[in-house]
Amino acid sequence: MNKFTLILSVLMIWGCSQAEDQNKAKEVEAVKAEVKEQVETAKEMVADVAETVEEAASDVTAEVVEAVKEEVIESAAAKFQPGIHYGVINPAYETNVDDQVIVYEFFGYLCPHCATFEPYMKKLENDLPEHAKVVRVPVVFYPQWKPYAQAYYTFEAMDLVDQAHGAMFNAIHQHKKQFRTIEEIAVWAASSFNVDKDKFLSTAKSFMIDGQIRKGMQMMQAMGVSSTPTLVTNGKYVPNSKALTSRNDLIEITKYLVDMEAENMGLAK
Repeated sequence: MNKFTLILSVLMIWGCSQAEDQNKAKEVEAVKAEVKEQVETAKEMVADVAETVEEAASDVTAEVVEAVKEEVIESAAAKFQPGIHYGVINPAYETNVDDQVIVYEFFGYLCPHCATFEPYMKKLENDLPEHAKVVRVPVVFYPQWKPYAQAYYTFEAMDLVDQAHGAMFNAIHQHKKQFRTIEEIAVWAASSFNVDKDKFLSTAKSFMIDGQIRKGMQMMQAMGVSSTPTLVTNGKYVPNSKALTSRNDLIEITKYLVDMEAENMGLAK
């Protein structure tokens, strides 16, 4: 500010009195030159600061754009999206297993959709990695479904699942057999798989089987299952069938969820 005041004072002197000697004129010119130099220096400094700010802003913008770009790419790369292709159960059902991913299949033998879905379930079982397994849960939506739930858990108890599970679907939906009671199922199982009918029946009516059925119904309620077939991955994720176009999609999304959960659990290789 002192420099500019000096200039103003000098110019006023110069303007008011042209009779001053040449020393005054030289002094004025010297001051003007010095101020001009400082102004030019200031301009350069401002330009440098502006350039630095612009570059910084450019860098920040580039970083933000790159971050958003990566997020979009990752999102696009994920074939299945939460809230669209699958739902997240909250709170999650605790599996109490930390070394495997569990895929729960809620099904019913009288359900025609479950019958036609069974070949896809076999494919899923074959495709699952070692750190994942299928756990079937027969549900009882109606009283007439209870004998079939008893039958499935009895198949498990007597190590008959591989033989009897698919055969039961075929008997009902292809051969049109109608089992009204567990006794009728026991007769069929004895003739089909060479098992003791009385042992089958006593197992089916045991407290153990009754407890498994009750637990299965509690699991169904805890995971919000209201239809069959329904697949739930590790008690957390359930596919949205309305957003899927085929049963193959249902299998693919389940495998995707298994891989995702395995990675979260540190099981993926």
